[in-house]
Amino acid sequence: MIETETDLSLAEPKQKNSDLRIENYSMSQPALNHVAIAIASDSLQHRTNLRKVLEQSGLNVVLSEPLTRLFLRKLDKAQADVLLLDLHDDIDHDEELLHEVLDQVEIPIIFNDVTALTLNEDAADSKWHLSLMQKIAESKGIDDWHSVQSEQAEFEEAFALVNKPISRPGQEQNIASQVWVLGASLGGPEAVKRFLKALPADIPAAFIIAQHLGANFVSLLAEQLNRSTRLNVMAPSEGHVFLKQDVLIAPVEERITINPIGNIELEGIREEANYSPSIDMVISDMAERYGSRAGAIIFSGMGDDGKLGCAKLLEKGGQVWLQSSESCVISSMPDNVKRHCDVHFVGNPEQLAKQLSKHMQTSEVV
Repeated sequence: MIETETDLSLAEPKQKNSDLRIENYSMSQPALNHVAIAIASDSLQHRTNLRKVLEQSGLNVVLSEPLTRLFLRKLDKAQADVLLLDLHDDIDHDEELLHEVLDQVEIPIIFNDVTALTLNEDAADSKWHLSLMQKIAESKGIDDWHSVQSEQAEFEEAFALVNKPISRPGQEQNIASQVWVLGASLGGPEAVKRFLKALPADIPAAFIIAQHLGANFVSLLAEQLNRSTRLNVMAPSEGHVFLKQDVLIAPVEERITINPIGNIELEGIREEANYSPSIDMVISDMAERYGSRAGAIIFSGMGDDGKLGCAKLLEKGGQVWLQSSESCVISSMPDNVKRHCDVHFVGNPEQLAKQLSKHMQTSEVV
C-alpha cells in the first residue's frame, strides 16, 4: 500500500471558469482516463465536488460514500485503483477505523486534507486540481499525463531559484549549531509546508524533517517543500556540510547523524522500529549531538512515534513543541507527547514559526 497526501483542501468550484479549466486539464492527461477512484468523505458537499472534478478530468469514480466499515466492504468489490480519503478537522475521526484502512486497504491511498484551501480563487482551484492529478498519477506510476503540470512546475522552480540566495559566504560560520527535528505523519506535509513558509529566510537554525513516508517519496517531498520556502530543502547526502537554513528530509532506510565537524553521515539502520523513518531515533540522535541546542516540533500524525525521543531531548535540556490538536488532521502523535512530556509551546504551524523566530532571537548560539 502506498500512502501519499494531497495537502490541499477543497473549495467550491466557480462556475464561470472552473468547468473550462478542468476540461482543458482533462485534454492534457488522457493516461488517467481509465483510473478508477473510490472517494471516502463524511461531507456530502466534498464528495459531490470531488466526484465532479474527477469525472470532468476523465477519471472513473466507482464508489463515493462516508468512511464506514460498510464502505470498506464495498471497496473490496468496487475494483478501484486508488482510494481518495477526505479528512477534515470538524469531524471526529474513528481512529480504529482509520487504522483498519491503513492496514487492510491494498490499493494506493491519497489523503485529501481539506484544511488548507478556503479562498475559492481560480489560481487556488488550479493549484489544488494539478496537485490532486499529480498524486493520482504518481500513485499509479503514470508519467505521461502532465503537460500542463510540467509547465506550472517549471515556472515555480524558476521562481524559487530566482528567490533563493545564490550562495552563503563564510560556510564555516554558517555551520548549523541549533537543530530542530520536525516530526510528522498523517497530515504532516501540509503542516510542515505552512511552518517552513512562515519562517524568515535568515533564521539561524537548521532542520531535519522526520516524516513517515515511502522511500520513493523522499526526493519528491523535498522538491515540493523547496517550492514553498526560501530555506534549502534537500534529501541528505553523505559528507554534506549541515548549514544554517538547511532542511533535510530524514531517509527511510538509513540513519542520519552529524559528525563533530558538521558533516552528514549516513549508515544502515540496525534497530527495528514500528515507523520509518523513526521520529524517536532522529530526535534521540540530535539530542545526543546538540543537547540543549536541539529542539523538536511534533506535527500532525497517527500513533505515538516521537514521545520517547522527546523525553530524551528534555533530559538533555532541549525544547519540545507541538502542533495544536485543533489544527491537526490527526492529533494522536502530539497528544501522546503531551501526555508524557513537559511541552514548552503549542500552536498552529504559523504560530510555531513565529514563536521559533522569537526563540532564536533570544537564544544564545554556541
